[in-house]
Amino acid sequence: MEKEGLITTVVGSIPLENTPENMERAFRDLIDIGIDYPCYPQLVKDMNYQFLSPLSALINPLEEAEDGLFYLSDEFNVPNRLVALEYGDFIINFLKNHPSLRKQIKGTKACLTGPFTLASEIILKGKIANGIKPQIFNEPRAIMLEGIVNKLAEIMKRIGKAYNDLGIEIISMDEPILGLLVGRKIFFHSKEFIIETLNKAISGIKQMSSIHVCGRISPFLRDLLLETETKILDHEFRNNDSNFKIFEKRHFENSDKLLAMGTIKTNFSEIKDGTINDYVEDVKSIQEFVKKGVQQYGKENLIIKPDCGFGALKKAFEQNFAYEIMIRKLKNMVLAVEHIK
Repeated sequence: MEKEGLITTVVGSIPLENTPENMERAFRDLIDIGIDYPCYPQLVKDMNYQFLSPLSALINPLEEAEDGLFYLSDEFNVPNRLVALEYGDFIINFLKNHPSLRKQIKGTKACLTGPFTLASEIILKGKIANGIKPQIFNEPRAIMLEGIVNKLAEIMKRIGKAYNDLGIEIISMDEPILGLLVGRKIFFHSKEFIIETLNKAISGIKQMSSIHVCGRISPFLRDLLLETETKILDHEFRNNDSNFKIFEKRHFENSDKLLAMGTIKTNFSEIKDGTINDYVEDVKSIQEFVKKGVQQYGKENLIIKPDCGFGALKKAFEQNFAYEIMIRKLKNMVLAVEHIK
């Protein structure tokens, strides 16, 4: 994909119950709103569960406990079977069955969970936990073991390649844990190991690979991500406008890299007696925010999207209320971009 400037996409999670009907409803709505690269709707309870739960059925020492946590008790071999391919298949089958909708978009997007974030959700127990001193977390986690992180990167690489082979244009690795792991220093591992592991995880993606990290980005993490082979750096800006001080136009000039700039909030507090419009940025304010990004980074270097996924709305509001907030936000985001174009 050449740099065309101000294309729109979404991060992934949608505040709807996980049903086939809602998958179709949400994907159709994203297309009808005018999103250029709609992502398959993530309706599962969280992005880690989406991959760790099916992996626990293939990896014997990986256990999904009744409390919803995942425990690893021993080393394991990378399984031959791939998981979560049904989400890529959903995109292909949906567009095959709705060719008129396919004509309305520029391409599609899929989101995967990155190896560091997956590893951060796996608690070590038994002999594999021996000698591991907890840091950041209250107990030893798989993220502290390079070998386990490396195997998860191999697993996600194979899934990413399968999605790529389906023809999905943008494939994003969600790695929110990197914002905690990499600040002024790195809590675990070396800079070289993190870059090498991220590159491995995205190496099966031959079109547009992306790495999404939410929150405030440190200069160290910025430079680390710029050294990776990913084509898109995807971050929050609306809720973390300090990121405007971190990224500069020079980081994307003379490069094939793009900046996916979060432009509407996806995480906010409930307003007493608030109406839907109380939670939705108006077109003018979004337009001004996008213009700020255009002035700083250049239109050709920007992808416009929400800060993060909208899954958090599911916990905060009644489903229909939450979904309507999302829809109106996305409609206004698309309108704002159209005005600027």
